[in-house]
Amino acid sequence: MRDDLVEQRIREIEIEKGLTVSELLDKLDIEKQEVLVARNGQIISESHKVKDGDELNIFDVIAGG
Repeated sequence: MRDDLVEQRIREIEIEKGLTVSELLDKLDIEKQEVLVARNGQIISESHKVKDGDELNIFDVIAGG
């Protein structure tokens, strides 16, 4: 099991108005192809704009074969 999946980190950050999920992931230095983002419990795309009060969860995507 990966160590980074065991630890849950909660961060509260301020962002610019109109920031997209893609821009947020860039700002946080997170590889877009390695995660899924949920807003208020629902998976959203990179083009969605983050709104004031949104709760985002960023999940590692695991693939194997």
